[in-house]
Amino acid sequence: MRLYGFGSNASGQLGIGDTEDTSLPQLCQLAGYQEWPSPIKSIKAGGNHTLVLLESGQLFVSGCTKDGRAGLATSTDSITTFSEIPASAFDDSKVKLCSALWEASVIVTNDNHVYTFGFGSKGELGSGNMVKGLTRKLERFCPEGERIVDLSSSISHTVIVLSNGEVCGWGNGRKGQLGAPAEVVWQPRKIQGLPFKVVRAVCGREFSYLVGTPEHGRHMILGSDKWKIRSEAPSSKSGWAHVAASWSSLFSLCTSGEFHAWGRNDHGQLGPDKQQIGLLHVVAGSEHVMALPESGAVIVWGWGEHGNCGPGIDAQGDVKGPSNEIYSSHFEPSHKVMGIAAGCATSFVWTEEN
Repeated sequence: MRLYGFGSNASGQLGIGDTEDTSLPQLCQLAGYQEWPSPIKSIKAGGNHTLVLLESGQLFVSGCTKDGRAGLATSTDSITTFSEIPASAFDDSKVKLCSALWEASVIVTNDNHVYTFGFGSKGELGSGNMVKGLTRKLERFCPEGERIVDLSSSISHTVIVLSNGEVCGWGNGRKGQLGAPAEVVWQPRKIQGLPFKVVRAVCGREFSYLVGTPEHGRHMILGSDKWKIRSEAPSSKSGWAHVAASWSSLFSLCTSGEFHAWGRNDHGQLGPDKQQIGLLHVVAGSEHVMALPESGAVIVWGWGEHGNCGPGIDAQGDVKGPSNEIYSSHFEPSHKVMGIAAGCATSFVWTEEN
């Protein structure tokens, strides 16, 4: 398996061995291993750090290490290759979910404990008024017999979905993105009054998007209506397969192939009509979007000033109209694309040999 990164890299968050931005996919480097010890499960990116979670439950990090946000005690302010966070940081438990805020990280282990680390002056760590530090285990809030099934963070708030359909959150909730009352939430708090069982959540800068089962299509947006993120939402999202949130936009891909986007569009974030392409998967970064069409390539659109949308940007640093094709089989004929991830002006693609 090979992992490639491109885009913003001032703190080494791409893990490519240096701190230079790049608009072309570069091979990510791994400290202590010749190759990735397990397939990649997910990649989550904060302001200047990136987390790579493997199917084995191992967690790797690259980028800024200030205030403990990378979960490692280092002698420098950043690392430029992906390094493993030791399992001892999580009481020797395997990690099943992770997310990244601007300057912090959240981890959920297989035994449904939650750990946070980094910096946050608005409750981002979920540990009362503690604003920075290395790994801290939160007081257990998942009811006995229930599991944590989803986790999402944006710049300064986090939402967790439980197996019973309840949702908890913490961090900056001043726009109502964590329910009522609209305030900074210093410790995990249940969001009250949800009219359906939630199975999936994604977070934007000032909103939380909660989704029910694809069969029923119920959904709800909590928080600000800036960029008409709430008022222009569709009435139902039945048949959804993937949902994603940028800082200011929302994206939904249905099993039928129908693609729907709404919210901010001044950098082309919503993209052209994707109905004709046949998308299989879609992910969103801060203000750009990556997708996998049936062709097996990777296409990107939106704000790409730091190279995260590839080299084909306009004078404003955007990809509007036709999407950029970033990665296809002719770059590496023996490999196929297995996954994509987008962060804060960062983009990642991982491949495996056919």
